[in-house]
Amino acid sequence: MLFFALQDALTRTWATCDVRADALVAHDADADGRADACVRIGGAWLVARTVQGWKTSHWKGAESFGAALAEELERRAAEEPNDAPTLEPPPYQLDAPYALSARGDFDGDGKADTLRGFRCSKPGAFLELRIEPSDPRLRDGDGDGLLDVWESEGLPRGIDGGNAKLDPTRPDVICAVAPYEGVDRTKLERELLSVARIYDAIGVQFWWRMDATVLPERQAGGDWGACAALNFPAAERGILHWMQVTRGGGGQAQQTGDMGGCGDGFAVFAHEFGHQLSLSHTGDSTPAWCPLYSSLMNYAYNYSLGGSANAVRLSDGRFAALELRERALSERLPFAAESLRFLSSAPYRFALQPDGADATRIDWNHDGVFSETPVTADVNYGGSTSCGERRDLGGVLIGAAPALAYVGERAWLATLDATQARVALREYKGGEAWGEPRSVPDSATTEDPLLVDAWGRGLLLTRRVGGWGANLFDELEVKERAEIAGLPDRELSVARVGDRILFVTRSSEGALEAFWLSGADRLEVGAGIPLALTSVVPVGLGVDPKSGDLVIASTATNAKGTSLCLRVSNFHIEGDQLAHVDTRWVRGEAGARCSTRPIVSFDASGQLHLFHTDPPGIDGQMNFSRTRRIGNAALDDGWLSALLYDVWTRTRRPLAFASGPQGALFAFRWDAAEAHGMRVNGLLVAHNGFGIDDEPMRDFDDGAKVRSHGLAHSILWMQDP
Repeated sequence: MLFFALQDALTRTWATCDVRADALVAHDADADGRADACVRIGGAWLVARTVQGWKTSHWKGAESFGAALAEELERRAAEEPNDAPTLEPPPYQLDAPYALSARGDFDGDGKADTLRGFRCSKPGAFLELRIEPSDPRLRDGDGDGLLDVWESEGLPRGIDGGNAKLDPTRPDVICAVAPYEGVDRTKLERELLSVARIYDAIGVQFWWRMDATVLPERQAGGDWGACAALNFPAAERGILHWMQVTRGGGGQAQQTGDMGGCGDGFAVFAHEFGHQLSLSHTGDSTPAWCPLYSSLMNYAYNYSLGGSANAVRLSDGRFAALELRERALSERLPFAAESLRFLSSAPYRFALQPDGADATRIDWNHDGVFSETPVTADVNYGGSTSCGERRDLGGVLIGAAPALAYVGERAWLATLDATQARVALREYKGGEAWGEPRSVPDSATTEDPLLVDAWGRGLLLTRRVGGWGANLFDELEVKERAEIAGLPDRELSVARVGDRILFVTRSSEGALEAFWLSGADRLEVGAGIPLALTSVVPVGLGVDPKSGDLVIASTATNAKGTSLCLRVSNFHIEGDQLAHVDTRWVRGEAGARCSTRPIVSFDASGQLHLFHTDPPGIDGQMNFSRTRRIGNAALDDGWLSALLYDVWTRTRRPLAFASGPQGALFAFRWDAAEAHGMRVNGLLVAHNGFGIDDEPMRDFDDGAKVRSHGLAHSILWMQDP
C-alpha cells in the first residue's frame, strides 16, 4: 500500500471524457512544444490542449487544428503503446478498470510523461485520464486540483487568492465571492467563516476572495451563469470557484463545476458550494431525503439539524453501513441514541428510545409502538415525498383535472382534452404502461370529469349546463351519454359504497346532500339526504375497510379563523341514512389545509391517506400534500403531512388517485411552468402513490467524495491564455 500511496501522490487527474473513447494519443496538436491529449470517440477525434503544462482546456474537434490532424492521429494511435498501468486508478473509484495509455511531453521539460485512462462508473460513467508528470513541481500531492507549486509559491497569472493560506499537504479550495448590491458585506464575511467551519470539519480548507459589489447593470437579470460570464475572469477558471450572492435564501450551482449563485446565509452558501464540489441532494441513494443522511445537502437538513440552525453540517458517513429499505425497516438501529437525537426533531420527529449503550429503538411508521418485526413505512418525507417517478404519457395536454378509478381489478384514467371538447379514457396495462386513448362521445365539459366503478363497468361523469350525465364503459365499448335523473346540478363527489354508488353534492352555500344509485340499468338516484356537515370545497369520499363507516373529508374555517382547514368525518351507514359519528380536524391545531376536492384512500394495512392541494397563490397555482393517519397521537394529533414532490411542482386543479390490485396510481395537471420537459397543462402520472421506495437508501460520506473527486474535477479545465 505504501507503493500505491506514493504513486497516487505523484499522479493526478488530467482530463475526463466520454467513457466510449477507444483510442488515446499524446500529440502536440497546436505546435506549442507540449503534448495535448487526443481521444477517439465514435470514429471522431477530440483534442484537449495543454495549458502551459498545468492543465488542459476543454475538448475541441480535431478539425479545429487542421484538416490533416485526424489522419495523423489515426496513424499515431496504431503506434501508441497500450501497456499495463503502474499507478492506482482514481481515488474515488479504486476498482475502475484500466483502459488506455499514452506517452508524451505534456509539461514541456523534454521528458516523456505518462497519461493513462480508467473507465469509471462513479459518480457517473466517464473515462478519467490521469497523468504522471516528469516534473515534480507540476504534481498535486493533496488532490485538490491546485498544483503544489501554486500552493507553496503563489497562484499563477497574478491571480489574487483573497485570504487563502494554501497548504500543499492539505486540500484547499478558493471561491471568488461576488455580492450583489444591497448585500451586507460585513455580515457576509461572518457567514463565510461558518462556511469555512463546515468544510474544515470534512478536511477541506475553504478560502474566499471578496470581490467588488455586482451592480445592477452587471447582474444579467439574476442569471448566475450570465452574471459569471461578465464578472468571473476567464483566466481564473481552473483555479478559483465563483459564487454570486444575493439577499435572501435559495440558490443554484453547477454540479461538479466552478460557479453558482445563492442567498447570503452560510447554510445556503455551503449547500450550493457543495454542488460545485460534486455533492448531490441524495448522496449515493436513489431515493431522496434519507433520514440517516444528516447532511446540509439533504433538503431535510439544509437549514436545521436537531432543531438547531447552527448545527447543520456535511455528513461524514457515520451511518453509511446501515441500509434502509422501506418495505422491511427494523425498528432497532445499531447506533447510540445520542448520535441519532436529530431524528426526533423536525422534519421527521421519529420517536426514539435508548436500547442499551449502542442501540436505539425507532418508531419508523409512527404507530406508537417499537415493533419487534420489520415494518413498512414511507420514511424519507423530510424535504418532501413522492408518488413515484412522473410520466407524461407522450405530452398529453388536458383542460381539467384527471380522474382515476379502479373498475374491478383494472385501473382507468379519464382526461379532458385541452380544448375541453372531449374526454378520453385509458386502461392501465401494468408496468407503468397505458393503453391507447379511447374517445368518449358527447363528453364536452368545462369541469373536472369523475370516475367510479359501477358494478364491473366504469361510470364516467361529466357536467354541463343543466346537470350531470354519465357514460358507462368497459374494455369493449363506451355507451352514449345519459342524464342522471334526480341528481341536482351542483358540485359533486362520488364513491362506490358496498353494492351501491353514493353521490354527495355541495351547494354554493356549502350544504352537503347525499344521493344513492342502486343500479346501472336505470340512472336515477333516490331522494336527497341532507348531511350534518358543510364544506367549502367538494368533499372526498371513502369507506373505512375496518369499520365499514363512510369517511368524508371536507374543509372549513377553524377556531383560529384559518380558512380551508381540512377535517375528517365518520358516518355510520344505516340503510339509506348516514349517521354522523364524529368530526376531527386533520393535524389538530397545526391544521392541514385543502383548497380543492380532497381524496380519501386506505392502504393495504387500512391506514387512512388524504391527498389534497394547498391554498393557491395569487396566480392560482397550488402545491399539494399527502397526509396520513398515524397511531402516534402525540404527533400533530395523530397525523403526518408531507409535501408531494417539491415547492416547484404546482397545479390549478384537483388531484387524482386510485389504489387497487395494479398498485397506487396518482395523476395531476402540471401548471407550474415550461421546465425540464414538462408543459403547462400537461398530464403527469405516477405509479407509487403511497411513496414506498423499492430502492435502498443510506448515509453518505460527503467529505470523502469532495476530497477524492469533487475538488479536482470541479476545476479540471483551464481557459486558454
